[in-house]
Amino acid sequence: MKDTAEINKYPNLEGFTLENKISDEELNQFKKFINAQWYERIEQINPEVASEIKKKDIKIDNYHKISSSLKHEKIWSKSNRILPLNFVNWFKNSKFARSLESRYGEYTISDEDNLGWPNVYWRLVRPGFSEDVGPLHRDSWFWQLNDKFPKPVYSFSRLKVWIPIFTEKGSNGLLVEPFSHNRKDIEWHGESRHGIKKPTLITTIDKLNPILLNTEVGDSVVFNDNLIHGGAINKGLKCRVSVEFTMLIKEFK
Repeated sequence: MKDTAEINKYPNLEGFTLENKISDEELNQFKKFINAQWYERIEQINPEVASEIKKKDIKIDNYHKISSSLKHEKIWSKSNRILPLNFVNWFKNSKFARSLESRYGEYTISDEDNLGWPNVYWRLVRPGFSEDVGPLHRDSWFWQLNDKFPKPVYSFSRLKVWIPIFTEKGSNGLLVEPFSHNRKDIEWHGESRHGIKKPTLITTIDKLNPILLNTEVGDSVVFNDNLIHGGAINKGLKCRVSVEFTMLIKEFK
């Protein structure tokens, strides 16, 4: 399948921006909700491991030290990493959410999993585990493949938001290819995996030029959903945790 990406200069010419940062106070709220969901899931699956986490005071960024005792790939499907409705209710009134609206205009957050509330979800990437990161892709491909994703009744544009919650600058994070949202020579195809249609890149890696963004905890990357991006293999000493969601913007300012 060949892409016909439309030129869209939002959020800027490179296709991404790091202009919105989360306050330490609100970052701690993200951590609180993520840690609670992480621990509750492990307690549900393996109470013995959960007990060890409490006894040794193991934090989520050191999850890799006990992950071998769990079936990582099975217990951390996306549906188990979508933050609950009470998080969404808090987030809607956060300064960070309001800063996005001030810059990009009125928006809602997508609900691709049809849960009935906005899908804000987190990723957990262990050091050295290539299977924990997503391959290079465009988010727009998912929307082309899955016509049952809920959509607003009004015309809208999409922007993705990615936020590092625990990270080691320069050792892990998000790969992006600047200006790639304008490229029309990227080839891909779709296939069904894990109950959803997912894209697979055909264009070879030597024809792409991704760079690792040097993001710090609390930074946020807002990017065009035609931008080529993916997760970088974690070369740090601890787990990387990040949050992401898709804004469905009613109109651009």
